[in-house]
Amino acid sequence: MTVSAVRCPKCDSLISKQTDGSTIQFDIAHHGETVREAMANLERWLYEARQDLPRFVRVIVGTGRIREEALGWLRDAEYRGDILSVETTESNRGQILVQIKP
Repeated sequence: MTVSAVRCPKCDSLISKQTDGSTIQFDIAHHGETVREAMANLERWLYEARQDLPRFVRVIVGTGRIREEALGWLRDAEYRGDILSVETTESNRGQILVQIKP
């Protein structure tokens, strides 16, 4: 297997495409957090990401209630203009790609 074909075991994206600094990744529910704790993590990490240079944040949410809460919160933030876009894919329902404002 070549290095370019290595995939992240959590988000299934190509690791080689995560190296230019334009996208950062964080997992809001990796350690058994409650929905409330996961949402607090989401808000905190998005705030911190805005202080840095990335254009995109890949949020690892898993599936289930935390995913649904996070997706709803992010769609609302997109509607309010706090973030630029929210994307999901059917190929990996456990992640949400968020484009943040510079």
